[in-house]
Amino acid sequence: MKKIRKISVIGAGAIGATFGGLIKHRKPEMEMVFIARGQHCQAMQQRKGVVLKGDWGEVEVPVTATSDPQAVEGSDFVLFTVKTQDTESTARQFAPMIGDAAVVSLQNGINQHVLSKILRRDRLMVGMTATNMAIVEPGVVVCQRRGVSVIGPADASVSDATVQQACQTLALSGLPVEATASIVGAQYNKLLFNTMGYASVLSATDFLRDGILDHQWRNQVALPIRAEGLRVLEAAKIPLQRVSGMSDYVRFGRLMGALNTPALGTFVKWMMKGPAKPPQLVFSVYQDLLRHRPTEIDFVNGEIVRLAEAHGVRAPLNAEVVRRVHAMEREEQPVFLDRAEIADAFHTLRRERSDGNECDANS
Repeated sequence: MKKIRKISVIGAGAIGATFGGLIKHRKPEMEMVFIARGQHCQAMQQRKGVVLKGDWGEVEVPVTATSDPQAVEGSDFVLFTVKTQDTESTARQFAPMIGDAAVVSLQNGINQHVLSKILRRDRLMVGMTATNMAIVEPGVVVCQRRGVSVIGPADASVSDATVQQACQTLALSGLPVEATASIVGAQYNKLLFNTMGYASVLSATDFLRDGILDHQWRNQVALPIRAEGLRVLEAAKIPLQRVSGMSDYVRFGRLMGALNTPALGTFVKWMMKGPAKPPQLVFSVYQDLLRHRPTEIDFVNGEIVRLAEAHGVRAPLNAEVVRRVHAMEREEQPVFLDRAEIADAFHTLRRERSDGNECDANS
């Protein structure tokens, strides 16, 4: 395998800047190019680097930040982390510069059907990450929660050696990375987790610290959306691939169910609110709404709606999340409702549209 000397991150926002920056920090001899835009790009250009904060402390890593596609030329490895809604246009713009480089897409949603039409199939890998990062100010990224990242081949023509080298390259960041042949199941695992998380955005609720600990919201919103997603995947015959940690959809569902057991629920709530409480989760949809940008809701909750329609079932709860987020996108200033209001609205929706068991939260 060709030795990797140059890495380009296309879409160096929170995810891309964290992985690329940590790799550069640990391997300073690596040539690292960040393709970014707006104030985030300008801030990194001014300081000639990016600031990364996390459980490792705070580091300022020197990187080349630019919006010039030509800077990608000569890359051995490309990390593709643009907003999901920008996948096709960005891939077409950068394809000539990417050339034969190995590409790993770490994005929300399912994008391989788009990327494989544009980039070399035998060099393309896709994945998901359960690590939560956020740009807290231009040029400054905070890693709020470590989680495993899983990658795999987007096409059968990708060799095992290519996947393993990509896995080892991302692992240079010091973040946990795994490889799997069942990458679609891992992607949907993350996507289904996000369908619940994006619903929490409707009330500007911290999903882990507040949302799932609220009995009404948990049972009227989160658990029914979970059941709906599992039902859609069953209809589509897509098996979930388990992933490590709390982000595993099945394991997390058991945690939410445990919260409904009085004694165990009290203990779990104490753990979630105590010294070991999980860090805050900041979802990109929330940040995009605050910044008046289009969100990727169509590629997460909307993907479940699309999949349901394709296989003759319904996904009214995910469709409602999509509808409400799009309505908020059109507002001059997004209005976030109270958790109880959202829970009541979803309860009414389930009662009106359910056929008796389709939205059973205990599924």
